[in-house]
Amino acid sequence: MLLMNIVGLTCSILAFVLVLTGTLSDFWLVNFGSNLFHAGLWQNCTKNICTKVTESGNINATRGLIIFSTSLLVFGMIFSCLTFVKFHVGRITACLVSATLESLSAIFLLIGMSLYVSETSYKVLNSSYNYQWSFYLCWTADVLLIISGISHFLAHQSSPLPGYDSV
Repeated sequence: MLLMNIVGLTCSILAFVLVLTGTLSDFWLVNFGSNLFHAGLWQNCTKNICTKVTESGNINATRGLIIFSTSLLVFGMIFSCLTFVKFHVGRITACLVSATLESLSAIFLLIGMSLYVSETSYKVLNSSYNYQWSFYLCWTADVLLIISGISHFLAHQSSPLPGYDSV
């Protein structure tokens, strides 16, 4: 159980760092052609001249879903830390709450990333644009969130049930 909690906490911390770095950087979509264009969720840059993203629709939805996913992840990390002190309320343990929050975070991040792909796929398929490292950092964070949620759920399954029997 301790090993699963350590794996879960480590994966959730790594996912937090990756999603924060990926979200705040401008290298989601890149064109290395003569325009030297790179874009993120917040600004687009052409030849070192950056402008704020004014598109609405899926880009704003992607921003909102990733921010919501990150906030769920923060609460999941708090409950992940509480797993080491055996925090529980009845049959609901900190492992279970952490697994739930991290799984929900992974789902919202997956939806946000899918919306971004649906918004920009025509640029990638029909021109010389490519997805770059910021984009892939968020996908890696999603995989780490899934691993973290599974490991916390396994830790919850292996923990003894609170009650008179465990006293």
